[in-house]
Amino acid sequence: MGRIKVLLLDDKEIIRESLAKLLEAQEKIEVVSQCSKVKEAVEEVKWAEPDLVLIDGNLSECGSSEAARRINESAPKVKVAVLTDSKEQKELISAIESGATGYLHKETKVDDFVESIDLIGKGGVVISPQVAEQLSNRLTSVSADEAQGQTGLSEREVEIVKLLAKGAKNKEIAEVLFITENTAKVHVKNILGKLGLRNRQQIAAYAVQQGLVTDLMDSEEKLS
Repeated sequence: MGRIKVLLLDDKEIIRESLAKLLEAQEKIEVVSQCSKVKEAVEEVKWAEPDLVLIDGNLSECGSSEAARRINESAPKVKVAVLTDSKEQKELISAIESGATGYLHKETKVDDFVESIDLIGKGGVVISPQVAEQLSNRLTSVSADEAQGQTGLSEREVEIVKLLAKGAKNKEIAEVLFITENTAKVHVKNILGKLGLRNRQQIAAYAVQQGLVTDLMDSEEKLS
């Protein structure tokens, strides 16, 4: 895969320009567009064809979750990440439910930030360590038996939900659980049906809400 193409959405010009310079200096990343308005970003994703839209968490026009929702509706294949100074669980859940697959804190180190952009652009789900730590303080990991009782999912389905929350694709799920890729696909479809959810992002949000995971995938964690 070539360079990750990024579209920046931030209504503060000085911050947007600084972020663009930082990202443009990286070999892995190309900034294809900069926008100050959500409507502008929704239009530009159609022709700029970014891999990832990075949204500032403090947009004055509307909340970052609403911005993520609009972009996700306009271009479902484009990844969305939020760059925030908040550690609130409610905002994280809202962003993920709106289609974001990355939630990065502004305290993140530059190298970790760049690596996170690369991972999200390639399809990973990334929650920066600062936010993951906050979630760990609020959530308790539950056992498989407890999870089955709470969710109505089978033990295997609970395992798959946890993997989905870490950004695993069907092929990776199959490799970890020693099943076929088609079987993994069927399991994911069944999970969506049982939980009444629409996509993998909502499964990730559900996993956090239910305490099935105490953290999602931080910038240094990889599926093996």
